[in-house]
Order: sequence, then structure tokens, then C-alpha cells
Amino acid sequence: MSSHRIANIIVASTNTENLEKFATRLEKYHYTVLGCDNSALMTKATTAHPDLIVIDVTCDDFDGFELVNELKSDERTSHLPVVVLAEQKSDNLYARAIDVRADDVFIHSFDIQEFFIHIKPLLRLSTMYMELDNRVKLAKSMGVDASNEVSSDEGTRYQILLIAPKDGDRATIEAVLDGNCHIDICEDFFAAEDQLTTGLYDAAICALDENNMENVLSLSSRARNNPRLFNLPMLVISDGNIKDRMDAYRRGVTRIVRRPLNQSSLKAKLKMLVRRQRLRWNVRKAMDTTRQSETLEEVSNAYSKDFFTANLTNQIENAHKWQKNLTVVFFSIPNIPNLREQFSDTAAEHLIQQIHQWIGSLTRVEDTVALFGDHEFCIALPDTPLEEAQIVMHRIAGILSYTDFAIVDVFQPISIWVESGITSVELGDDVDILVKRARKNID
Repeated sequence: MSSHRIANIIVASTNTENLEKFATRLEKYHYTVLGCDNSALMTKATTAHPDLIVIDVTCDDFDGFELVNELKSDERTSHLPVVVLAEQKSDNLYARAIDVRADDVFIHSFDIQEFFIHIKPLLRLSTMYMELDNRVKLAKSMGVDASNEVSSDEGTRYQILLIAPKDGDRATIEAVLDGNCHIDICEDFFAAEDQLTTGLYDAAICALDENNMENVLSLSSRARNNPRLFNLPMLVISDGNIKDRMDAYRRGVTRIVRRPLNQSSLKAKLKMLVRRQRLRWNVRKAMDTTRQSETLEEVSNAYSKDFFTANLTNQIENAHKWQKNLTVVFFSIPNIPNLREQFSDTAAEHLIQQIHQWIGSLTRVEDTVALFGDHEFCIALPDTPLEEAQIVMHRIAGILSYTDFAIVDVFQPISIWVESGITSVELGDDVDILVKRARKNID
């Protein structure tokens, strides 16, 4: 398709000037903006397939926070990410945003590039929910007792790793989380990465100053390259030393707060980030209910070709209908047949299982991975532009190519050859056309 849209965003406002300015800024970067007033919001939210809803809480003729509450209280729309736009920061703004379960807060003078970075995880959540619904419906049609119910974990203690804190930081975090938290402290940044990888944390908070800036940014970058930590919120408390905020965000920082700390703002940011992180894990748990013998390939434990093909059909239909990105990656491991002949079927099957485990660990839960042939894997990446999927493809191919696999009853390390191809959905595509083009594009 030549007119892919990054996301469909509903903006609720009765301030025509604000709405038009905001829409123009978003549409310039390939977002579809659907404007409405408060009376039409629920109808649009339930019919227009929004990826994100933005509510202008500065309008005098309706209560924007009450609109957020209505959306979050209705089972048809409770999963939709909702952010609020305000005129200026205030303690009341952050308190009300938390109370109605808003997913983020922006001030009208925001930097548009920061806005895009901050809403990206919310858009991925929207994609995850859509993929969950599609997979659950498909799995149920195949006889699986799958469920799309996602728990919220409200009230559970916050698990925080506080890294290189200043005096008083721990007490501040405990105060903003109302004491409902467990905080571990780590002074060393390399030890912190190990602790985050092996622990179960809701967020990491780093205290940044002029002496440890590179350590903080390097840790954030390493976290984004660690499959277990890829989505972990990395909140940075800065003394004001970060001159290029966009560079910090590109390197993996999730949020930056400056000293002296505004406790209301910090509380809102931290609670919203943790809620988002927990939702991701709980969507993953719900997605796992679709992984049963009826939907899986027996040897690899990947989704079966039949399940993958049926799901990809739905994804293609949605991509065409909503003008969204969809990318397919194809991997071939051409030396598996030789390894099967040289060693045994059992050895080849053990290798295929390990390859799938690696691919699964390097992709997102919303990406569907299937064994497509004796030595071929196919991955569908919804709402993912080609250039982003290429990064994923090269990363997977590189790691697989440089991994020495330990195979049962084979007393030598096994290396594999990896060939990869990629394509994105175009008008007129069906499953066969799309997969054949990805296979044809193999290096």
C-alpha cells in the first residue's frame, strides 16, 4: 500500500483552533486524525477503530476527565489508550489524571517529536489488544478454550529498582507510591542490568548527574537490546544535565523528570508507566491461552501453518481496511536437511525447537511466529513499517548465525546458515502472494 497510516487517533475537543492545529501537526507525520466533540466521542470510539484517544481537558463546555472515566469504565473501550491535553501543569491535573486512569498527560506546548516517542508504547498496546482479540477468536474456532480477559493488577505492590540514588530519593519514591512499593537499591550500573534481567521489576529509576550520564544512557540502551527488558520503563531523575532529550529517548530512556522533583508529576508518570508495563505482561499471559495443541506445530512449538495463515488473513484484511502497516519476514535454514541426514530426526527437531525459542525471544508477543516448512519460519509483524521490521530481521539472522547450538546426542556445537527475506503488505495482497514475495526476497 502506498498510503500506510501509523495510527488512527481520535481527538475530542470543542476548541476548533486547538483541534485543527493538533490535527495538522499529526497528519504531517502520517497519522489519521478524527476530530469530534464530547457528545460524539463514545460513538467514534466504538466504531472508528482508534489506536489512541486524545481528550482536551481545557474545554469549558465539558468535563474531559469524566470522558476519560467513561471510556475506561466501559468494557467496549476500557482497553483503548487515552491521554489528556492540558493548558498547564498542576497538582490537580496529575491527581485527576491518575484517578480516571488516563494513560498519559501532555501540555499544549509539547514538542511533537517527544509526543510521538511517548505515545509509541501506547500504540503498541493497542496493537497487542487487537492481535489478542483476533487470535482468541481464531483459537476458539479451532476448539481452544482461549480468553481475551486481561487483569489489571491494581493495588499490587510496585516493584522498583532504584539505581545510584541521591539522598532522599528513596523516601520520595515511597511517598509518591503511598508506601505501596518494594524498592531495591543498586549502585553499580552493570550489576543493575543483571539484577533487572533476573528480577521481576515494574520499573527502573536512575538518578543522573554530570558524572554518570553515559552510564545511565548506556544502561538504557542495553535494556532495549535485552529481550527481557525491552519494554521496561526506565525513568531518569536528572539534575538538568540532559541537553538533548531526544537523544536520551532514542537511547532507551522512557521518561525524564528534573530536580527539584514535583511529587504530583512524578507520581503520575510512575503510576502510568507501571500500569502500562503490567498490562503488557497480562496481555502476554492472555495471548498464551491461544497456544494449545490445536494451534501449535508439534515439533517446534511455534504456531502451526494453518493457524498462522488464518491469522495472517485477518491481519491483511485489517491492514487494508485501516491503511495500516503489516510486514512479513521469512527465514530459511538450508542446512537443516543435511543435519537431519548426518545425525538424526531427533537432533534436527531439537535444533528446530531451539531456533523457534530464539526467534520467539527476539520478537514481540503481538508478532506471530510459525514453522512454515521443514526448515522455514515465517513471522508476521502487525503495525510495523518495513524499515523497523528489517532491523528485527537482521538482528535475528545475526544472532542465529553466530550461535553455537547444543543438540541432544550430538557431541559437537552446531552452527546454522540463515537466509532471510522481507516484504510489506500491498493492495491486492492475500496470504499466498505476501508469503511468496517474502520468500522470493530471500538474500
